[in-house]
Amino acid sequence: MKIRLFAVLTAIVLLITLSACSGDAPQATVITKDQVNKPNITTTATTTTTTTVANGSSDTVQSEQSTASQTGTTTLPSLGTEEGNSETGDAIANLAISLIGTPFVNNGHAPDAFDNPSFVVYCYKQNGYAVPRKATQIIDYGFDVNPEEIQPGDIMVFCNDLGGEAGFVGIYIGNNQFVASTNPEKGTQVHQLNSSYWSQRFLSARRFQ
Repeated sequence: MKIRLFAVLTAIVLLITLSACSGDAPQATVITKDQVNKPNITTTATTTTTTTVANGSSDTVQSEQSTASQTGTTTLPSLGTEEGNSETGDAIANLAISLIGTPFVNNGHAPDAFDNPSFVVYCYKQNGYAVPRKATQIIDYGFDVNPEEIQPGDIMVFCNDLGGEAGFVGIYIGNNQFVASTNPEKGTQVHQLNSSYWSQRFLSARRFQ
């Protein structure tokens, strides 16, 4: 009788023990997984964020470099190095260079806006010279300059139509370049004197100083 009672009690204790162990183990496993996974999730998020920031920084740098490169393409040209430049001619040419980008407006108010001849008139007026208001007058004023002896500050006179009369003027700045205010779309800009368009329309170079 005692043996049976002992066996029954032993069996009950074993069942309780097994039940308790089987319930605790899964709970402990779940907590352990949470504790292990959370740092991994955080690390992944941090890594992703860091990567995003890094890429963002890289894009910003590339954008700034691209802007710097574009700005480099629009850097104002330097004065030419032709021999025999006068101080007045250099001053006129440098003023013309500084006005690159100024808008073209018919009868525009200098120095905020120019039409074609008023640009030349303004650059010369600021250096003490009175220049006629029309290209047809400028070509008969001052001194004619041999094309091989053109210096910065000289006025370049062109025709609009091949074989036509004077209709367009600009200021030579050296290196086969001149500055002129052209039209509402292009404004005041640098032109290549030896381009086919301008070389065919060149009429005369004039010197006033």
